[in-house]
Amino acid sequence: MAIKSTADKVATIVQGYTLDGPTIELGAAIVDGELHKEASVRLPLAMMNRHGLVAGATGTGKTVTLHMMAE
Repeated sequence: MAIKSTADKVATIVQGYTLDGPTIELGAAIVDGELHKEASVRLPLAMMNRHGLVAGATGTGKTVTLHMMAE
């Protein structure tokens, strides 16, 4: 299995979050411990009335993430 470079990982994220129409921006990707502002993480507004899952260990920011999305 080939190991992807950081640039390849960031490019995959950018491609995956390139969306048409109005979106809500959740933040930017962190790859290999480094923030990449060019890799914005977005959700289409049309998807905001669907079910979703925010999972993580205690203290990782699940509630804060949901509050930010709701605001």
